[in-house]
Amino acid sequence: MPSLQVLYQPRAVMHFLIVCLILETAHGRIIWRNLLSLNMKISPMNNANQFEVKLSVTNNENKCMAVRASTKDNSYITYLSTHATYTSCICTTDDFFWKIQVSANAVIQGKAEVVPAKGICPDLENVFPTTGYIGTITHEIILTP
Repeated sequence: MPSLQVLYQPRAVMHFLIVCLILETAHGRIIWRNLLSLNMKISPMNNANQFEVKLSVTNNENKCMAVRASTKDNSYITYLSTHATYTSCICTTDDFFWKIQVSANAVIQGKAEVVPAKGICPDLENVFPTTGYIGTITHEIILTP
């Protein structure tokens, strides 16, 4: 019970509230915002079990940002050309494409990560400063018999 008496002191309560405010403004601002919106479309190609994957990444900020777009490896998915990872400066929306062949029902996961803009975005003054934000989207591919 004596340990709870600390909470009744105004100074302790004030320190606790200040710490909560600092933590919220330092970290909570980036965590709660969705910097990127992701949309994935799977379109069948002419050959059986082959698909084109389109990952659309939309920048929700008013500044450009460098983004690395990729898909996660899956044992049921074979990439017809290469399993590419793209890096682009996105100011509004950009699309990324992969051609795949699927051997069984599978789930494909797309990922977009904000990375340092140096050498990617031409106007470094108008670039969103945060890096490390990751957005993901998954899509199920069901083969028809």
